[in-house]
Amino acid sequence: MRGLSINHYIAPTGYPLERFFDDCADSGATGVGLTERALDEMPVATIKEHLSKRKLAVTSVNSAGFFLWDAPEKSRKQREVNAFLIDASSALEASALTTIGGGLTDAGEPSGTSLNTLRDRVVKSLPSLIDDANIKGVRLGVEPMHPSRMPNKSLLNTLSQTEALLSRFGDLTVMLDAFHTWWEPDLDSFIQRHASRISCVQLSGVRLSENPAMAPSRCPMREGCFDAGGMISLLRENGYDGPFEFELFSHELDGREVSDVVRQAVADFTNLSSAGAE
Repeated sequence: MRGLSINHYIAPTGYPLERFFDDCADSGATGVGLTERALDEMPVATIKEHLSKRKLAVTSVNSAGFFLWDAPEKSRKQREVNAFLIDASSALEASALTTIGGGLTDAGEPSGTSLNTLRDRVVKSLPSLIDDANIKGVRLGVEPMHPSRMPNKSLLNTLSQTEALLSRFGDLTVMLDAFHTWWEPDLDSFIQRHASRISCVQLSGVRLSENPAMAPSRCPMREGCFDAGGMISLLRENGYDGPFEFELFSHELDGREVSDVVRQAVADFTNLSSAGAE
């Protein structure tokens, strides 16, 4: 049985990368998801040495794409970032390079361009990135995101959109984040149909606020309204044998130590996995 990977987004700004690796290894985690900030902190070759010493795999690199920048300079810079992330993913043998299309505000505010036109721009931009990734042996994992992320992150918001992309691009995989997809009525059937196309599953709990103006937030797997154990069981029943990754952002630590939250995540995942196997 695969263990749990921990995404670097949990580490606050200034939290040493080597300390994060130690937290993961000491907790019994088996991998990490790396961010652009992590890759900026030290050379990729050095990161690889640290990971090898701690027997940690790389389950995701975050995040390429962002195809909708209206400013030429931002668009050029993004292409450079995408190329760097592909090279890093290849060198680190990452399970997948997370790919996010970009949000409405990337196209200008207001953009004056219809939503469907912007979504079509994302689709038309994917083949070039797929080709670049294929040359380096890197799998792209598109990540469908909750519609609340449309302004600044992604216009790929539903599993039906994702399924259409999988049908169109045979080399594309899915980065399935439970936080963004737990609410989808078709989640179970999507997993049943496409378990083989999922490159990584990101897990967390989902906390809903009684205030309707407040967006949902991430929380530990054992908390919130989402049945993480049921999702783990369903994935395995349908042949998924890829990595599971815990994703919680640093502003959601609620005053807890990174090491404590990482340790609890590994324990939660072990308990949920064991319960599903009974």
